Amino acid sequence: MSMPEPRRTAGRDRSSKVRIAIAAAAAASTWCGIAGAQAAGKPATDGAPRIGLALSGGGARGLAHVGVLKVLDELRVPVHCVTGTSMGAIVGATFAAGRTPAEMEKLVLAADWDAIFRDQPPRAEIAVRRKLDDFKTLFAPEYGIGDDGLKLPKGLIAGVSIESFFRDLAAPSFSVTDFDKLPIPFRAMATDIETGESVVMKDGSLSQAMRASMSVPGALTPVERDGRLLVDGGIANNLPIDEARRLCGDVVIAVNISTPPYKRSELTSALSVSSQLINFLGKQTVDAQIRSLGDRDVLVAPELGDISSSSFDRGADAIRIGEEATRAVADRLARYSLPPERYAEWRSDRQRSATDLGTVDEIRVDGLQRTNPEVVSQLVDSRPGEPLTEAQVGGDLRRIFGTRDYESISYRLFGDGVRRTLAIEPVEKAWGPDYLRFGLGLATDFEAESQFNLLVQVRRTWLNSLGAEWVTEAQIGQTTSLSTELFQPLSTTGPWFIAPSAAIGRTVQPVYLGDSRFADYLTNVGTVSLGVTLGTWGLLRAGPSWGRVDAEVETGLSVLPAVRERTAGARASLFIDQTDAAWFPRSGYGVFADAYAAREGLGSDREYERVHLAVRAIRSWGPHTLNLELSGGSSLGSTLPGYEYFTLGGPLRLSGYRIDEFAGDEYAFGRVQYYNRTIPLPDLLGSGFYVGLSAEVGRINGGLTVVDPPGTLWSGSLFLGADTFFGPVYAGIGYGKSENFRFFLLIGAP
Repeated sequence: MSMPEPRRTAGRDRSSKVRIAIAAAAAASTWCGIAGAQAAGKPATDGAPRIGLALSGGGARGLAHVGVLKVLDELRVPVHCVTGTSMGAIVGATFAAGRTPAEMEKLVLAADWDAIFRDQPPRAEIAVRRKLDDFKTLFAPEYGIGDDGLKLPKGLIAGVSIESFFRDLAAPSFSVTDFDKLPIPFRAMATDIETGESVVMKDGSLSQAMRASMSVPGALTPVERDGRLLVDGGIANNLPIDEARRLCGDVVIAVNISTPPYKRSELTSALSVSSQLINFLGKQTVDAQIRSLGDRDVLVAPELGDISSSSFDRGADAIRIGEEATRAVADRLARYSLPPERYAEWRSDRQRSATDLGTVDEIRVDGLQRTNPEVVSQLVDSRPGEPLTEAQVGGDLRRIFGTRDYESISYRLFGDGVRRTLAIEPVEKAWGPDYLRFGLGLATDFEAESQFNLLVQVRRTWLNSLGAEWVTEAQIGQTTSLSTELFQPLSTTGPWFIAPSAAIGRTVQPVYLGDSRFADYLTNVGTVSLGVTLGTWGLLRAGPSWGRVDAEVETGLSVLPAVRERTAGARASLFIDQTDAAWFPRSGYGVFADAYAAREGLGSDREYERVHLAVRAIRSWGPHTLNLELSGGSSLGSTLPGYEYFTLGGPLRLSGYRIDEFAGDEYAFGRVQYYNRTIPLPDLLGSGFYVGLSAEVGRINGGLTVVDPPGTLWSGSLFLGADTFFGPVYAGIGYGKSENFRFFLLIGAP
């Protein structure tokens, strides 16, 4: 297996545009582990009124809620119950779980919002076969296929990373499933997307309730809870003052984080239009709720100015403004202040610290219909009887989600006081189990050569209880081919598999000897591989291979003779990928190796050997990244047929030369790439735009180079790059011998 190259085959930060589309989309959509208020079903002492806190949605603007809570703490104003919508629900749930305002501020300012917005688990935890797909630069959209046609996900983002963050926020009360029994009683608001009704969540998983309350329709996948499909609560009740009264409030402190409407110039997409509509719907309910406030109630309305619902980088400003707005009404709040001793006692009773999850007697996987829980359990490293941590269980969940069979995943801890159980609950993709994806590849030097390929992949999963997968791919272009492979695990508990495959294809191979020539290779290949999956680390396979090759010169001189022959032998390959991204990675390493021995005893018309090895290592310092690659191939002294030649030349493979200008039966190549991301992209579109340069050296011998061996070849390039949802893009200029400059463009994986 050759080292995947940008020209043959994509890696995540975020921009504020999609944050606006997602977070602002319901004046609700985001996360920050921040605070709510406190409720107690117990009556307040000494006849003092019970105070309910109602927190509105507002995306990143809702970070101001932390500032409100900080000042309430300074003024010694107790909060006996809390209700919240969207960001208000996230803030409120975190506070109700026992976090202090100071803890919340620390969590908010230290949060890696890029990672929170990233829906995929770290690439090291993605199933290895899905990593292989990354080098085919398949488009990001994945369509489900079935008897009723194409199906799409209910949201662009599944929210797995988001809910993991919420579990950290709610960690002090992770085992509480009755929200009345939290340190401060709590209610979260959502909307039933089927009926439009407001839904009050009062029990179950606290992190899931937070997640449901901020599920912006179309952007985030709805949450199925108690038989209802729930989305952002801001649609039906964005400032739940009424629920605060029902829960405990003799007095209500309401915090309204209003989201100003977009200007016409900002309504540039379907998501922004949807966000605008949701904001207007939410405003109607907010106005009605505010009119219900009485003389004893207090309204806090931070003036957040140009801080948008996606401005998570301005968390400190939002918190400060929340503090200022609360101090502005301090005279109205002071009447509810407790004496220092009583407030300290009240606060101590409600404060909790995050603890480990303890031990469990059983770990099980629940709720599966198509997939096999016994197979899924093999991805779980946590063990009964051993202490559990959120980080450890979170890793288990990410590995399961990394198989890409599930649209979401969560867990529950429960027990009867004698026996405790950890239940992991993956939700199978509603648009599965069969999928359709597309890929695109283009390479051109704007002169002699261009390559173009269009790829279509159909992947059928879980054909049996062992998790068999059947992948068929059709490609049209420089290489026109049809291939199919059945990947069949041999047991539910082991890593071994068998993978028979077959392919037919035609490749137009450029051959250079002064002027360009072309040869056609029509190949029919069949293989049977026995292999082992090395966790999420790599894949090793070996087995027999049979093929037939029909080759002829299409134009020009007969540099290559016509070929009609069979090739058969044994093949082994190794794929290891521990990089953080397929394209433009910032850390990690990879190894790609392939060996083939054609043998007459297996039916081959000729005997030869072909071995190939490529390694890469990546390291970053701040925004600066160095990517080192070394690769080489050899015939081990045998004579390779033309259709097995190694090639060099073209963008980032000796950038100053024509695409595949050099061909032979031995080669060595080295490259050092430097790049720097200058403009981030939202996760839905890619990771960002880059500027970079590369220094390249190569040598190729034998084969077609024997007439005029080129010796050691030096080259380099300057490029602009982008990691996008349809694969890598490079546009640059290469430099070769004799001051030879060559412009190039790469899109995807030709």
